[in-house]
Amino acid sequence: MKNKKILGIVGIILVILIIGAVVFGQNNFKKAEKKTEKTTEEKTEEPYLKAVYLKDEQGNSIFVQTDTEMVFFGTIPQELYDENEKKITEEDLHSGDVVKIWGNGAIAQSYPAQYPGITKIQREEKENKDYIEKYGHYLEEFIVVPDENEPPYLDVSYKQPEALVTAAADIIAGVPALKLPELVELSVDGDTQAELLVSTQPENIEVVRWEAEKKMEASDASPVPKGEVVSAEKNEDGNWTITMQAGYIYQIKAIWADKEMEYGFSVTPVKTAK
Repeated sequence: MKNKKILGIVGIILVILIIGAVVFGQNNFKKAEKKTEKTTEEKTEEPYLKAVYLKDEQGNSIFVQTDTEMVFFGTIPQELYDENEKKITEEDLHSGDVVKIWGNGAIAQSYPAQYPGITKIQREEKENKDYIEKYGHYLEEFIVVPDENEPPYLDVSYKQPEALVTAAADIIAGVPALKLPELVELSVDGDTQAELLVSTQPENIEVVRWEAEKKMEASDASPVPKGEVVSAEKNEDGNWTITMQAGYIYQIKAIWADKEMEYGFSVTPVKTAK
């Protein structure tokens, strides 16, 4: 009888130990699973580049990538955060701030480069004096203060499958774009949205276009046919945008309170290799 009691107690202890081992194993598995999930999340974080934000007294800004020292202009997005992931505004950024930048990766390889596709910025460090001393000279080199005696210029910026293109439009001086013997050509692949970047922001923009087949000789005394009006709208950055199509000649009129300027360019289809 006594042996039976001892065997019963031993059996109960074994059951308790087995249950404990199972529970302990499940807890360890859950911890390992959570750790794996956390590690996976860290590994799948969206790629970003780290840069120094530089700003002059007039509010003009430029970025310098910290590892490659690439200098680039970039748009400030709505998604803008401080070190504690608290939302801030562009006015809260200061020269020397070190930031993480996320975007679509389409950087125009001009000099300086241009990154209009920035979608998110988070500040990592405030006003790094060493970076200001090291890179501050870029503000003087690349921030051009418009000369009031020089006519404003127009750059046309648009995306293509393999690149971001920025080209200067021709300034028209009393001659309709349709009659200019030579006109800068912009090549596009299908309907393409273009951003009109005027060095001095105009109050209004008027756009007309003609079919390229209607191009006229400069000496032609006949009247220029009426062009088709193209709708122009402002984007989030305050720049005017239009939709371009191949096979047309475009004429842009920029209007200020005290003056008007006209620009022209032609749009052709992208040439494909045979």
